[in-house]
Amino acid sequence: MQRARCVWRLSSHHPRELPDEGYNRWSSRGVDVYEEDRCFFISSYGLPTRWQIEQTAAAAAVPLAAVDAEVEIRLSNPLNSLPLADLCGANTNVVIVCDRAPLDEARLAILRGVLSHLERAGIAPHRVTLLIAAMDDEMPNSAEPLHGVHTALNGLGEYANCIHIAQHDPEDVRELDDMGSFEGVPLTINYRAAEADLLIAIYLMQLGDDACCAGSCATITLGVVGAPARRELRTTRFYDDRIEPSALDLPLFQRVVREGARRAGLMFAVGALVDAKGHPLAVYAGAPINVDDALADAARALQECDVDAPSYDVVLAEPNRSGRAGGSLFDAGLAAIHISLARTPILRRGGSLILPIGRRDDDGASARAFYNALTNAPSPESVIRQLRGRSLQTGEARAYLLAHAMQRHRVIAAGPQCEQLARDIHFLSSSSVREAAELAENFTGKHPRALIVRHALSTTPVFRGKLFTHDAFDAPELVAPRWN
Repeated sequence: MQRARCVWRLSSHHPRELPDEGYNRWSSRGVDVYEEDRCFFISSYGLPTRWQIEQTAAAAAVPLAAVDAEVEIRLSNPLNSLPLADLCGANTNVVIVCDRAPLDEARLAILRGVLSHLERAGIAPHRVTLLIAAMDDEMPNSAEPLHGVHTALNGLGEYANCIHIAQHDPEDVRELDDMGSFEGVPLTINYRAAEADLLIAIYLMQLGDDACCAGSCATITLGVVGAPARRELRTTRFYDDRIEPSALDLPLFQRVVREGARRAGLMFAVGALVDAKGHPLAVYAGAPINVDDALADAARALQECDVDAPSYDVVLAEPNRSGRAGGSLFDAGLAAIHISLARTPILRRGGSLILPIGRRDDDGASARAFYNALTNAPSPESVIRQLRGRSLQTGEARAYLLAHAMQRHRVIAAGPQCEQLARDIHFLSSSSVREAAELAENFTGKHPRALIVRHALSTTPVFRGKLFTHDAFDAPELVAPRWN
């Protein structure tokens, strides 16, 4: 966990106009900081000097130095599970479900370790199947991805070259086994996974991902199910838990994916937490739910940053992840969701959220769906009405959640390259952060308490302090005697 760095603007001078004499100037984390007696200034953004400002520190995540060694340690000492060698024998049919095609170093390192343990257990390679899950909206229609997997596995040794490789197709009903239904979701699962003697899931979770939607159970219940189940799992009722937290311990989506994985027979999982560049930060292996929870806790420890107040009038959130520069309007929508719909939001109701835009959007399918959903409705309320009850694509789901965020807070996009598009998707828009600050003052007053969140897609501000220094019930001398 990181601690927020307090920055107070107590002078009438703007930092950019400070004279060289009488001031100490230095650079901290790429931010120009000025000191006058006990007054501090940040000149990254042209924010008014009368604001009371704090800044979160960027999450410091150190990649694992030896990924293969870490995978071996975790496989030899699994969480709440027997080692792989004790879960299988020479005649065991094993299916390994991978959330994506294993073309990156992190997934290949995990797969290398799992196959090594299966080989040591005496399992012939023809009894092992690598099943690639279909997690995305757009699925490959050709054999080209499998060819890439075969090429990648060539570097893992002779054993890896002899295993079977299959790509799950959610539209092919011939490959689906019916596992009943749960919470209205038809659980039809790929027969290879359902009929396996030992079902293993391997996956990556990126820092900043929603822990409820990433994990070994989601790899099975979302990745190797039929199209009807996928459509139902993307209806708006599964996103409503993020808008109004459920009274139950687990969100609806998490309850369904865990039940689907249990019915499929998932027994073992290996997962890794990675940063924005794909470098592994932590690896866990063992019982699926324990692995998912351990990675979620590891991600939370790296993302959460303590702040000094329970709520702020203004939050300036950089819509990017640590290690990446700039942020697009599409990224800004996700940053607004993270800040506005957090479990314990630090931006007060009706507060202003400023999102500096650093680059233009890529023309991807998710971004197009996002903009179409927002521009085809006259207001955020209309966006919600049009999308409610439907099965949503990734971009539409972001638009649905963003519309709810805009009902709670005033979202201001700051950037000269996106003013018109920002207005089209119902943002308040400005050409610069300074102009956005002037706009925010219309809603919060001239002396708001503000927070700058660096790398808002991978940083979660959290207030853990007490509102009052002393609790009267902890000090008997402060409690008034009973009048009767």
